[in-house]
Formats: sequence, structure tokens, C-alpha cells
Amino acid sequence: MRLLTPGPVALADPIRLSLSQEMIYHRGPEIKALIGNIVPRLKKDFNADHVFLVTGSGTAGIEMAFACLTKPNDKSLVIANGTFGDKLASCSKVYCSTQVEKQPLGKGWSLERAKDAIDRSGAQIFAMVYNETSTGVLNDARAICSYAKSKGMVTILDAVSGWGAAPLDIKEFRVDFAATGSQKAMGAAPGMGIVAFTEEAMKRAESITARSFYLDMKKYKKDMENSQTPYTPAVSAIFSIKAALDYIDSRGGWEAHRARHGAAAEKSRKFVESMGYKVFAEPGFYSPTITGFILENADEIRKQLREKYQLVTARDFGELQGKFFRICHIGNFEDKDLEYAFDAIRKVLGK
Repeated sequence: MRLLTPGPVALADPIRLSLSQEMIYHRGPEIKALIGNIVPRLKKDFNADHVFLVTGSGTAGIEMAFACLTKPNDKSLVIANGTFGDKLASCSKVYCSTQVEKQPLGKGWSLERAKDAIDRSGAQIFAMVYNETSTGVLNDARAICSYAKSKGMVTILDAVSGWGAAPLDIKEFRVDFAATGSQKAMGAAPGMGIVAFTEEAMKRAESITARSFYLDMKKYKKDMENSQTPYTPAVSAIFSIKAALDYIDSRGGWEAHRARHGAAAEKSRKFVESMGYKVFAEPGFYSPTITGFILENADEIRKQLREKYQLVTARDFGELQGKFFRICHIGNFEDKDLEYAFDAIRKVLGK
């Protein structure tokens, strides 16, 4: 089977083989060396003061932010334009009063569109999704988070499918806390949330009683300073993160990795248009990892692609369920994988 989904992604051989290593003790010198190798590299790319490895999905990282950076009487503003924006809002609602502002599906969030909501919200917390996987929209997180931060808000960014493919310097973006997952654009195995944040965010967490036992940032800080985690981590997933970082470095580093995603996105948009379809995302907000288009019989097409061509593609969500098709170009894909997918899709659609 060929996996062309938004995550977990197909693993390049060196990353896949890293999972077969002998298990190590999670309190021994080997894990300290492993985490000590990984975290500084992640900090550098995020330009973060702190990076924690949290066993779980990217959602665990997002929940850590709300559990540790909000107070019960706080109000949050969440802007959404798809399934994952809605999920972000649902997470926020567990921890504080939440105002949700939405754009229509396929439309992107710009500062011009978000500014009024930020100005009138009166919220202490601001949260948004960087890359809306469900529709293939990349929101302008840099401008929006910078503005929200200038208004005194704590900024939380769901960067689960954005980081690694799109630029993300959290200090330039003025993001207090960003979360992603190992199985997305980095191209590692699933099982590890990665959170990157500023010293200001850490100080806020230290001044607040965490509303989670497992996700308490204060506990993580104490152990991560010693290159360990407070609880048993998914060690094999950490093996794969190091292998993924090494693999990215071997192919030109993060700049080349992001450029490869951008080139694949452009190629995918041209492919969609060559078949007579319209890219669903609004121009100017194209995702580097997902290209989607309306396809009324999408479920049947996905079934045929799997059965006839052993090509696994991603399902759709919500209002678009059953009538939306996503081409995923994220992680360890090669040009030959895209070409194979394009050829198979053409044949199934008779295009």
C-alpha cells in the first residue's frame, strides 16, 4: 500500500528502521542522550525557549496549553474555518469561556478578517489553527498572532499539520505556545506531541495551578531540563524523531524540506486544475501540505484507488463528508509518489 494521507505519513526507510532498535530504559543515560540530541534541534527551528516531548498526539500538546495557561475565569477567542478549528474551540471550552468566530469553509483567516473579533472580544486567550487540514487552507498566523499578542492576549497556535512544511518562528510570529505532532510534516512515527513555547509562557504556567495531572508544564520543565520526561515516553517514537531530523538534515535541512512541500503543493494545484476542477482553498491561503477539491463521489473514488492501485488517501469531514477529495503532500513523499497518485486519480476519474 502507498500511504498518501495527512498523518501518519509514510516513513522513509531510515526512519522506519529506527523503530526496530533495541528498547532502552527511560531513566537511563541512553534516553538522556537521545532527548538531549533532539530538543536543541527542535528549539532552533521553532526559535523557542522551551520544547517538551509529550507522549500522545498533537492534541495532547494543544490541551497542555489550555490546561496550564488558562484560569477558570478566563475567556478565550478561537478563530476557526474547518474541522480542526472547531476541535480547537471544543478543547478551549473544557477549560474556559470561549468565543468562536468562523470563516466559511475554504476561506482563510487574514489579519483584516480577524482584527475586529480580536478588538471586541475582551478575551485573555487567543487560539487559532495554522494549517486547516480539513480544507487545505493556510491561515496568516504570523500577522494574526502578532496582533493578538500586541493586545495583551496569550497566543496559542495549533501547528499540528503546519510546522515543518510552513515557516514557524514562534518569536517572530509572537506565538506563546505552539503544538505539533511527530507524524506530520516532520515525517516521524505517530505517538509524540511536540510543544514549543516562550519563557513568558512558562512563567505564566508556573503562576497558575495546572488543571491536568499528566499535562502539567511545571512537571515537564523539571524533567526536560535533565533530558527526561516526567512519565514513560513512547521511546520508539522518539527514536523515529531523531531519525527524521537526521533524514531532513541529509537532504538539505529544514529550508529544503519546506521548499519541497511548497513545490509539491504547486504541482498538486496544477494537477487538480488540469482535470477541470477548482482548488477549494481561497487563492492566497493555499496549504503546503493539503490540496483539496470538491468531488461528489469522493468515497467511491477513495475505495477504487485503494482496491485498484493500493493508494490510501484521506477521508473528508463535516459538511464536506463524502464530497471532498484531498491530495496530501506531507512528510516523506517523493515526486514519484505524487506522480503515481496523479496517474491513479486520472485513471479512476477518467480524466
